[in-house]
Formats: sequence, structure tokens, C-alpha cells
Amino acid sequence: MNHLPVALLGGVVYFIDAQKRLCSLQEEGIVVEYEEPLEAAAICAGIGGCGNYRLFIADTAGPSLKVFDPLNRRMVTLATLPAAPLGIAKEECTIVVALEDSLWIYDLKKLEPTGRRFL
Repeated sequence: MNHLPVALLGGVVYFIDAQKRLCSLQEEGIVVEYEEPLEAAAICAGIGGCGNYRLFIADTAGPSLKVFDPLNRRMVTLATLPAAPLGIAKEECTIVVALEDSLWIYDLKKLEPTGRRFL
């Protein structure tokens, strides 16, 4: 089985399909939300705080941290990552991206990285 990045936001399941597009699972079936291919290692839902009701994507292309707004279907690159991401998590206004040897921390209020903790 292949790796399948998935997130739940507002009762809707979002995932990266086999063609590397961002999709959602709606009552009418699968909806392609963003056509351009992504090399997503992981996605997470922005619930509460900064970036509320948005999807955050740890993309190995670049590598980069991206945000997708499902309301206007706009994808924006927030930052270039120092290494390829393995995972992502968000709480309030902080995003943590797991890298192979460290955790990279990004402040959504300031729109800038605030540190890197080596493991």
C-alpha cells in the first residue's frame, strides 16, 4: 500500500490521490480541489487559532510548507524547509514540521520560522 496523506477538516476528508492532486471526499464523490501535483509527505487541518479552516501541507518538492484555503481553492507557499519533511502538526498559531533529524517550528502570527530542535 502506498503512503496516503489525509486530513479531516470541517467534516470533510481531504487527501492526496494517486495523481498527487489534493482531493476531498464529498457526498457526490471525489472532488479534485487542487490540480497541480504535490509531493506531500503529510497534510494537517488548521483548526482554531491562526490558519483556521485551512490545510497545511509538508511538501517534499522544494521542500516547502504550503497552505490551502478550501473556500477559495488557493494554494500558497509559506516557507522553504531546510530539509525534506516527514510529518506535520498544528496547534493554534504554531506549526511543527518533522524532518529526519529535527523538528522545524513555524509561527503563523509572524509568518516566519521560530526555531529548529535537533533530535
